[in-house]
Amino acid sequence: MKKVNIKSYKVEIVSEEGVKEVPYSVVKSIENIMLSAGQGTSQRLSMTETLRNARIAEKIKAAESKGYILLEEAEFSIVKSSFDAFRGFSKNEVELCKRITEAEEVEVEEKGKKKK
Repeated sequence: MKKVNIKSYKVEIVSEEGVKEVPYSVVKSIENIMLSAGQGTSQRLSMTETLRNARIAEKIKAAESKGYILLEEAEFSIVKSSFDAFRGFSKNEVELCKRITEAEEVEVEEKGKKKK
């Protein structure tokens, strides 16, 4: 399984009032990238793929309060493919991209079973 950090982080924005830090929603950004279509991505989703991606995005949203999500290899592969297809990342997404590309590999034990 892959463990992805989905905690929000701070990014700097420039406005008329000057430079300020604002929270960057990792969960919302992952959802937007997974369901993106159009000029910003080479991803072209069928109806079945759209629904599949939406289910994974909902799973990620449901884990937001924990600050991380454990994804099975197949689920993570779908997230990673969406990121690979997306074009238009900026400085604000460097941390987001690192969290996907550097997701920690974790071993998960089934409940009730002990490692030997």
